[in-house]
Amino acid sequence: MKAWGLLLALCLVPAAVFAEEPDWFDAFRGKAYLQGDTSFIAREKSAAAETPPLFRVRWVVVRYSTSLVSEKERWFWPYRNILLVTMPSGRRYVVESSFGLADEKHVEEERPSQRVASPRAAFEVWTAGGLEDPEAAVNDPCEGLRQKVRAPGGSLDFFLSELSIRTVRATLAEITSASFDADEQRDLRALLMVSPEANPSLPNKVHQLNIRFGLFAVVVAFRNEVPPVQQRTVVLAPDPSPLGDLAAWRAFAHLPLDLPPFVVDPPENPIR
Repeated sequence: MKAWGLLLALCLVPAAVFAEEPDWFDAFRGKAYLQGDTSFIAREKSAAAETPPLFRVRWVVVRYSTSLVSEKERWFWPYRNILLVTMPSGRRYVVESSFGLADEKHVEEERPSQRVASPRAAFEVWTAGGLEDPEAAVNDPCEGLRQKVRAPGGSLDFFLSELSIRTVRATLAEITSASFDADEQRDLRALLMVSPEANPSLPNKVHQLNIRFGLFAVVVAFRNEVPPVQQRTVVLAPDPSPLGDLAAWRAFAHLPLDLPPFVVDPPENPIR
């Protein structure tokens, strides 16, 4: 544990010491396509239908074309799985789980993974590597799928398996409290209460894009406070209000101006 504590101290570095931080949005600069756009109201499970919502969530999925992947295989294009959250106070947050593609020759380069942002701060989780050999990981802990948190309150390198380590959770809590003010922390904690039951997904030949995946950055930021599944009492119901334009979110969420629909492939064996 002492050795881990020393390593942790070396990894926890204020973000200000980095001469040049990577730009999250550099990985998403190709032609953009809208794969999904829908809206939800968050309520307690037992709340009546007329009860004011705890918050609103607009779920937007955007795909980006890339020269690394052909048009035929566009299911592998980079994507942003974005939750646009509005609280009753009017405070807004962008929470996303995104995939910035890396080819086999550049797997060690950091790529976007998870992000939660208020208008004044962003807590980002980046991923690098991808070695799945457990023996190699034991011999060289720098190998494998690695995570790096970057936020105004500091940075931390870790493996996902280490989220259960007390010192890792404590360090993440310090970074979060130093990055977001008290109101922002209270709002973001409310997202932890969203139940995983019946969360909608977009169909995908490769994997499911699920609305709950977008919340993972909040789970990492507040790792010490994540409630057990059976205690999560907030559910998402379809919002009957019209979606409206995304213009109000465009600058804050870094959304492209032009978003034509992401065309789904026809069935391989259509019924005749």
